[in-house]
Amino acid sequence: MLYDQMPKSETPIGDLLPLRVKTILERNGVHKIEGVHRAYPNQLLKMHGMGMFRFKQIEAALFPGKSFTPSRIYSPVRYIKGSSLNGVLAPETVQVLARGGITTIEQLLAKEPKVLLKIRGLGIHKLREIEDTLHERKKDSAERISAS
Repeated sequence: MLYDQMPKSETPIGDLLPLRVKTILERNGVHKIEGVHRAYPNQLLKMHGMGMFRFKQIEAALFPGKSFTPSRIYSPVRYIKGSSLNGVLAPETVQVLARGGITTIEQLLAKEPKVLLKIRGLGIHKLREIEDTLHERKKDSAERISAS
């Protein structure tokens, strides 16, 4: 049998990619480097859990010199209509607060931390983000007043 006609073994992913990326690929049925090449770029981007960050990790490791940019990247969390907290807090936090009926800084300041923690999806990390952001805004306001 000629060498060209022999079945070629596929290369395992091994340690070429970060563990999380490897796990996502394996969960989606891709266990070999050749499978990644066959799935590049569109099928990779459609895999649950992939995202652009992990996609770019694959490109850097397996496709040096290539850079695929989709025509449109959808953001998982969008601008929350009617909320003055957009741009002040992270979009996910603004979305959770809007779900709890809080769309302005005044409404946010009127709530106690215990009440905020009762909103579904608002845990201690988001509460700390809110407290840190509000503290920074108070400090900036105080500095502007003292400079006047």
